[in-house]
Amino acid sequence: MDALKKQSVDVQIILGGTLLYVIFSFLNWQQVSFDGITAGVTEWAGIGYLASLLAILLLAWELARVSSIKIPVGDLTPGLVSAALALLFVVFTVITFLTHGTARNWPAWVGLILSIVIGVLAFKRAKAEGVEMPNLPKTTDGGGDST
Repeated sequence: MDALKKQSVDVQIILGGTLLYVIFSFLNWQQVSFDGITAGVTEWAGIGYLASLLAILLLAWELARVSSIKIPVGDLTPGLVSAALALLFVVFTVITFLTHGTARNWPAWVGLILSIVIGVLAFKRAKAEGVEMPNLPKTTDGGGDST
């Protein structure tokens, strides 16, 4: 717990927001009510599975970083991995939000807002850590096959 208190406000919001997102993913993102009967669908349907799994992966990754657990990721820096996970998380949450538009319920709005806040803060943190995109290998033949 002390390790969490020592973290910046951005990191605390990323962790707390991601945890809240995971919790809200189990609520009805789509819901209809008729004659006292309510039926709904959580985010864990369709592409929402991927967004929810990315949220869990992002949460686990950030907890590992806070706990100083080193996970080998090749040439990638931990900040770049965080930024990439956050980007994927936001993209798939937006896709889920847009494709699950029928009978949209309030948890979908909360999830969308949380994902955007998490993404913005993750990129702000990455920029502060000096994260840069890795250099891609350059080809001299233009990428085509010369045979």
